[in-house]
Amino acid sequence: MTGSITHRGRDICLAVALGSLLAMVYLLSFNGQFRSIDEYAMYARAESLAQGHGLATPQLAFAPLHHAVGPLEPGQSVLAVPLYLLARRAPGVSNIAAVMLFNVFVTAATGALLYLLVREMGYTPLIGALTTLAWGVGTTAWPYARSFFREPLVGLLWLAAAHTCLRWQRTRHVPYALGCLALTGASILVKISAVSAVPVLVAALLWNARLGRVTLNWRTALALGILGGISVTTVSALYTLRYESPLPFAGYLWRYPWRDGLAAAYGLLLSPIKGIVFFSPIVVATVIGWPRFIRKHGPVAFIAIGLAATLLYVYGRAPQWHGGVVVWGPRFVVPLLPFMILPFATALADSRLGARVWVIVWSAMGLVVQFAAGTASWSDAVWQLVPAYVDNRLVGLDAIPWYSWRLLHRSPALVQVTGWGLRQLDLIWLRTLSDGTMAYDLPLVLGLLLLAGLIVAVIGLLLSDRPGMLYRPRLLALLCVLLLAAGSSGLLLRSGRNTNDHGGLARAEAQEMARIISEDPGTPYTVLLVSNDFFVNFFLGLLKGRFVPQWHSPHDAVTIEGSMATTAWAERIWLAVDHVHRPLDAEPHLAYNALARDGFFVGGQWVGGYELFQFLPPATLERRAVSRRWEQGLEVRSVAIDAGQIRPGETLRVELELASTVPLPEDYVLFVQLLPYQGAALAAPDGQPQYGAAPTSTWTVGETVVDRRAIRIPPDAPPGVYQLGCGWLDSGGARLAPALDGGPVVDDMILLGTVVVGE
Repeated sequence: MTGSITHRGRDICLAVALGSLLAMVYLLSFNGQFRSIDEYAMYARAESLAQGHGLATPQLAFAPLHHAVGPLEPGQSVLAVPLYLLARRAPGVSNIAAVMLFNVFVTAATGALLYLLVREMGYTPLIGALTTLAWGVGTTAWPYARSFFREPLVGLLWLAAAHTCLRWQRTRHVPYALGCLALTGASILVKISAVSAVPVLVAALLWNARLGRVTLNWRTALALGILGGISVTTVSALYTLRYESPLPFAGYLWRYPWRDGLAAAYGLLLSPIKGIVFFSPIVVATVIGWPRFIRKHGPVAFIAIGLAATLLYVYGRAPQWHGGVVVWGPRFVVPLLPFMILPFATALADSRLGARVWVIVWSAMGLVVQFAAGTASWSDAVWQLVPAYVDNRLVGLDAIPWYSWRLLHRSPALVQVTGWGLRQLDLIWLRTLSDGTMAYDLPLVLGLLLLAGLIVAVIGLLLSDRPGMLYRPRLLALLCVLLLAAGSSGLLLRSGRNTNDHGGLARAEAQEMARIISEDPGTPYTVLLVSNDFFVNFFLGLLKGRFVPQWHSPHDAVTIEGSMATTAWAERIWLAVDHVHRPLDAEPHLAYNALARDGFFVGGQWVGGYELFQFLPPATLERRAVSRRWEQGLEVRSVAIDAGQIRPGETLRVELELASTVPLPEDYVLFVQLLPYQGAALAAPDGQPQYGAAPTSTWTVGETVVDRRAIRIPPDAPPGVYQLGCGWLDSGGARLAPALDGGPVVDDMILLGTVVVGE
């Protein structure tokens, strides 16, 4: 080739263009919403890291009672932090949608790398492009690009490790070997089961392609021994962290359950419920290509077959080798798909008519399955299967006959296709809301389609052999990247308005709650969500600023009671109580009472079926002893305020020590006010002591009850000296009369001091 760019450079440019095209397809089918607790667990860790709270995940406090999930490996969460930071300060962007772009880019990068590998295997640019597209839109790589699961990233790291390993075999350049080992180690930090790649890639590194045999000297053996020890230690630590038990080495070595392992391998590959041939039927098209692939590309075939064998071996012992109950899958095989599709290139090169018909038929079937799964809601389709599995589980080998082909009509892949319809669409620009209406964003989809069309045109130019194109590939590849950046930016900027909804939490209600809570994003705050329904998580992705959410079960008094201890860094605390999905046996005011005991209640309001309460966190205030009483026996023993002078727009904290000299027959209501010399009083919200957590009828004689109140100072409050007063209301709303002990009293309020409201 002549011109200013080499074959390798042209291939890189076309790889970039193909990756951009795949990413644009994924943007067009993007939904920006979690469907699994595993996804939310990964997101929660990324959020905590981005917000400066380390690896703690208070967002998952509800999980033990509803959706159990362990502390997942940190690799993917760390890499997703920049996407969260990008969204945190951007108005109108859903934090969740931004983070879920991670797998869009990861899967697109995997496609680009796959194209380069196929080209290095000696196939034409057209075959390389078709193989890449077959993997990108014809396998479950497409549906899982819409997720935040870890398997796509493991697949990218494995493919990159295999790529560097093959280059090491050809060149014997040490950096390639080190890169292979580093990429393999990184995959373990993403998911423990990725350790299955270690023996395969190490064996491939020891193979000397020039000599045609394994070469091993004492230096290499020592290095591999050290690396092996590090790998075993890392895997053991990650396993212990996640499962809170030692890694069961014996179960994977001399006590391996071979019968169960073979059954699990069959299930992942061939069973109608979990088999990859049902979820990615395009892999069947590669069957005719495997013999020639093995003969012609032995080292690549060894890595592909070895990775499949070791991964199936690892999951053969796992009781939930397919990922859980009746769910979409099998996601555990996703890292293998780039390797399983490689013989597709060999099959495409077969010129026999029968071979071409075979490839076309199975490719069409693969596209149909992935189009249905890549555009509709998995959960809506799979939930149709639940009645068929009542009182049965798809966990382990002793439940329903998941392996039987008599269950073909109940395969999630088949149900996804046959049940597909406009009402099942789950796209960020076109989805059915919980009230049955269709919500669409026409400008967004038209913009994405235009950008995708331009990328297709660029790929056509790159694939052409016109002489005038020899100097343009770099410019065209850059154009594809810019088009992808434009599409991603447009999608993100509209993601907040296009977010999902859920029964009992409409899109508009979620947006309104987020607006109220994030009104001052410059002030750090905590959000305590009390909800019994996992699918309200999209509301949390709309919050802005520096914050951390804590998600509590309405049944869990322990974590709710202890929530105040983790909010010391916050300047505001918001409590959102989901009354729509609250179980009837759950106490509705449990969280509210827990916060009112230690925090300063500022105010509350309803948004739909959700009750929002704002608190200020506990503060250390200097107390001043007083002794003032009411005729009914109530008394104030001390008072504390957080400032003798306060400015308009701020909130005054007031802390009172209350007691009673006699048993009280009813529950009195306390009110606290700031009284100007002229004008209306400024008041804290009225309420029983601790806003119902310590009603006066439950007090014992001599017991001291600490009550905290917060008084908002309006921005237009006139400056001057205000008197701080408090009083009581009986059940009829009448004010109790203070005792005549000589202290100052105004309108049946005992005055406790002064506060200066400045300019």
